[in-house]
Amino acid sequence: MKNRFEYLNRIGAATIAVVTTVILIPTLTAAPPPRSGCATPVIEQYGIGHSPFGDTPLRWRAFIPNDGQTHPAIIVIHGGNFDAGDFTNIQTDQDLVCAGFCVFDIEYRLALPGKLQGQGSDLGRYPEQTDDVAAAIRAARNPARTSLAFGRVNGKVGAVGGSAGASHAAYCAAAPTLGGDQLDAAVLLSGAYDFHDPTSLIDTRCTTFGADVRNYIGCSPGPACDGNGGLLDLASPYRRFTSSSSPVFIIATNLDPMPPNQYTILVNKVAAVGVPNCEQLLITERPKRDGCTRHSFHYWPDVADEAIAFLNTSLQGQGSTALDAE
Repeated sequence: MKNRFEYLNRIGAATIAVVTTVILIPTLTAAPPPRSGCATPVIEQYGIGHSPFGDTPLRWRAFIPNDGQTHPAIIVIHGGNFDAGDFTNIQTDQDLVCAGFCVFDIEYRLALPGKLQGQGSDLGRYPEQTDDVAAAIRAARNPARTSLAFGRVNGKVGAVGGSAGASHAAYCAAAPTLGGDQLDAAVLLSGAYDFHDPTSLIDTRCTTFGADVRNYIGCSPGPACDGNGGLLDLASPYRRFTSSSSPVFIIATNLDPMPPNQYTILVNKVAAVGVPNCEQLLITERPKRDGCTRHSFHYWPDVADEAIAFLNTSLQGQGSTALDAE
C-alpha cells in the first residue's frame, strides 16, 4: 500500500484542548448490531451542551472490546461543514475497536441550518462545538458508572477526526481549556486549521470553505471577520499549537476538497513550534471529474493501518494496552 502514498518527514506532535461544560449521563439505547466487527455499539448520553437558548443532550456511540481489559479511548469526530453530519462510518469505529481501543463516535452541536435532536434554538457556533468535543474527552477519560465503558479505559484519549471533525480534533490536541480535556494524540483527516487563510477563503473548487467557516464563527466577510487577528483567525486551531501540544498525524490528498493550504499550514506550524512526534501524509492520486481527490473518511480504508500504528505508538508510550491492528 505504501507505493500509493507520498510520505513526508516526521514532525512535532500536537494536542488539542476544548472547553467542556457537560457531565456523563446514563446509557440511553442500544444501537442496531454492526454489520461485522469486534463490538456491538451502544448509544449513550455523554453530557449536555449548555447555551442561553437551552440545553442540548449530547450522545456518543460506544464500542468497547469484549475482553474485559482496559484500553485507551479514541474519540471519532464526524465532518459536515460544521453544520451537518452525525455518527461517522461504522467501519472506522470497528477498525479501531478491533485494534484494541475503546471507541466513542460522538455527536456535537451543529451550526445553522443543522441541528441535533433536542438542540432547539441553539446556534451551535464557536466555541460550542469544541466545548462538546472537550466534554466528550473528559467523559471518555473517566466514564460514568452508568456507561458501558466504566472501568474499561486507562485514562488516555486519542481522536480520529475528519474535515470539520479534524478541525475540532486539532483544536483539542493543541492545548487544554479545562482540566483533562486535551487529547493525548489525534489523527487529522482533511481538516480546516486556519479559517482566515486568504487563499482558502476564495477556494470554491469542490466545497464552500469561506461560507462554511464564516457560518460556523458567525461573521460576515470583511476585516473584522477575515483579517489577521479577526474572528476567523482567533478561532483557528493552528493558533493554539505550542511545543506542549500533543502528537498529531496530519493527512490529506493532493487535490483535497479541503483547500490544500490547510494541510501545509498545520504541517509548517507544528514543525515551527516543535510539537514532538508528529507525522504527516499527503496521498497522491488522480483527481475525479470535478478536479478534486478524495476527502476525509472516504480514504480511511487506505490510511487505517498507518493511523492505528500512530495511535498505538502515541498512546502505548503513555501506558496504553491497545493491541496491534491485525
